[in-house]
Amino acid sequence: MTDKDIGNVSSRKTLPVVVRVPGVTTILGEFAYHSRGKVLCCTNTQELILRVSESPDNQVHVFNSFTGDRKKFSITSLKFRKEDKWANYVKGILQQLTENSIQLKPFNVDFEGSILKNDGATLAAAISVGICIAMRAYLGFEISDRELAFMCYKSCTFYCGELTKFSTILAMLCAEEGRFILFDMDSLTHIMLDNPFGDKCSIAIVDCKIPPLAMREEIIHKHSQVYNAFDRLKRVFPHSFRDFPIGDLIDRTIPLDDESRKICIAVLEDRFAASNMQKFFSLKAYQLIGKSLTKVGKLFRDDLEITCPELDWLIKRALEVPSCIGASFVFNGDNVYAIVLGIKKDSPLYEAKLEDYERIFGFKAKAEELKPCGKCEIVES
Repeated sequence: MTDKDIGNVSSRKTLPVVVRVPGVTTILGEFAYHSRGKVLCCTNTQELILRVSESPDNQVHVFNSFTGDRKKFSITSLKFRKEDKWANYVKGILQQLTENSIQLKPFNVDFEGSILKNDGATLAAAISVGICIAMRAYLGFEISDRELAFMCYKSCTFYCGELTKFSTILAMLCAEEGRFILFDMDSLTHIMLDNPFGDKCSIAIVDCKIPPLAMREEIIHKHSQVYNAFDRLKRVFPHSFRDFPIGDLIDRTIPLDDESRKICIAVLEDRFAASNMQKFFSLKAYQLIGKSLTKVGKLFRDDLEITCPELDWLIKRALEVPSCIGASFVFNGDNVYAIVLGIKKDSPLYEAKLEDYERIFGFKAKAEELKPCGKCEIVES
């Protein structure tokens, strides 16, 4: 942030300020950070609601309605403390504001909403974005959304140590209702894609009811494996991955151990699929979109081994429906959901199969159409 940005003061809003932050669904590009690829994502109906009000003293008071926890700390002492858990996400962004010469005031903030059931990267992003938006409105300083995004990213990754994607933060800040976002990790730019799924075709996500944090440690471990695999690949191929010859990796022309080779192929195929989405979306090429999703899903399942019996069952049953164009899985916050692309009029055929899911696994899977939502917003001030 420049001195000019800090010096400019926007119109201040009186407390309380209420901010709504949406959740984010990553369709392709979960591991794009490692390959400098692209991320196809959109915001969803999950949300975090922050209500910022006056503090009764010189402390910042925070309340998590999901866990019932209350924390408090001074704005002059923003040290990370492991026992403060999610409250560190608040302290981290306040630390960033302080480092940018923004004078803070104590406040109360109450959190509610479905994103609170997550922990880690998604919650860190939502809290960071929400606090930044609320403080910008309350304190009246000017900062662009892009600068705000970098501030939130630094807070999440460096202060809090969370594996938060920059694309997730950016999506929360700039999403448009009804449109998807294609984010480029190489240039840190993005474009908006019109929703190609009209009256004939639909894309749905299926919540298999796995506990929200059940796969969190596995996903973190996979990111570590992918990082190490690409580190090895860069030693023998120190060039851009933009036009990487995947065939040379498949036929072992590029020397790499088998485990790293499988991991890199899966992530690079995901990179290739995400790069094609701008063209596929503009052409409304449903079959090609579905084929790409299915291929990446199989690679992630077989080579990255990101899977579980519930997801495998849902995807397999979807592909058995004649009108299903493709099926894979997506990263919906800190959890993994199935994603199904198919012809709308035949959706009851798949819904009927979900009844068997409940009989087999003991709980009911919920399928709903994926409709891109808008960005974070101030809903009361």
